[in-house]
Amino acid sequence: MQDHRGPVPSSVDPRPPLRARRQPLVYRPSVIGALTASTGAAIFLFGFLSGRLSEPSFFHDSLSGFDPPFDAVAGLLLMGLAVRIRDRSAIAWLFSLLAPALTISIALLSPNVFSIASAGAASLVVAVIYPYRAGFYRGAGSAGPEATQLTIVVAALLTLLFGMVGSRLLADDFAPVIGNWLDSLYFTVTTISTNGSNYVPTTDGARMFTVLLVLFGVGTFLTAVVVLFVPFLERRLKAVSERLERTQLEDLRDHVIICGTGEEARACAETLRVGGVRSVLLSTDSKAVEVLRAEGYRTHLGDPSSEEVLALVGIDRARSLIAAQESDAENLLTVITARGLRSRLRIVALAKQEHALAKLQRAGANDAISLVGVAARLVSASALKPPDP
Repeated sequence: MQDHRGPVPSSVDPRPPLRARRQPLVYRPSVIGALTASTGAAIFLFGFLSGRLSEPSFFHDSLSGFDPPFDAVAGLLLMGLAVRIRDRSAIAWLFSLLAPALTISIALLSPNVFSIASAGAASLVVAVIYPYRAGFYRGAGSAGPEATQLTIVVAALLTLLFGMVGSRLLADDFAPVIGNWLDSLYFTVTTISTNGSNYVPTTDGARMFTVLLVLFGVGTFLTAVVVLFVPFLERRLKAVSERLERTQLEDLRDHVIICGTGEEARACAETLRVGGVRSVLLSTDSKAVEVLRAEGYRTHLGDPSSEEVLALVGIDRARSLIAAQESDAENLLTVITARGLRSRLRIVALAKQEHALAKLQRAGANDAISLVGVAARLVSASALKPPDP
């Protein structure tokens, strides 16, 4: 009997295997950041040793012996970028390319043991982090305050390099003569910080260089102070303000907690203040909290339905709580949380809709009030009064 079945398929696929895709390199932020910082410290040390030991160049030209400031600035640059490189900042990765550019350029013009070592170390950093470039662009965003701060740091370092190199090139055009790199560093820092120095330019070229250094350096210095130190001072002032606010909240006794910052909550706080009763307004609206705080009300920024926040504003020492938020659902959650923290606390809830009154009472509110309903009854009663004679 003839078999009409087709050929038995083979278990071996005759097609050639597809080429395996290359797996992306795993980015290890801590390792890359530590490598960048340690390399920057080594390059800075090379620049310091080159300036102190006066290592001779392999050949002499107009820039022989000028490697110390280039290497020192490149090292400081890498150390400053290490933190943002660890956070996968694209702009930090781009700025890190300046380090090998500086060290390689001076190594070609003033080659000695230290400058060549610095160029090799800076190039090694780029060679190591270059394969991870995709991880940088998928990482932390490069826009925002961090990018501005990095730009200012780079501009300040380049201004410092410009001042040191220029003052050494024109060393004989100053009185007294700028004799070493420490003198050039002193001249540059005192000039851009507007303190003034005892090095007076004696030629037109030196005067023009000093003018350019003042124009670029002073602007960079002032911008660095604003961009770098003002946020630090703001954080410190905010921490002090929060500590003072926490101390004031801890001293509250027999007060009323008002949850919300709307017109109803503001009116309640004003009525209590006129009556001599202390209160604290609690809300997640930062702008409204700041406005009420500026008007003299005691406020706190936080979620009224959070147990930690309610404990922070002293719910265990409060006389009562008023739930006057913009939403009935928010008020309901606040009532449930407050009742769970303190079973005998008096809670008054304001409802936007009539059907929410029963829910608020079942959730634990002692009184649930509809402002619209109360206002309607008052208006109706006033309208039904007999006319005045």
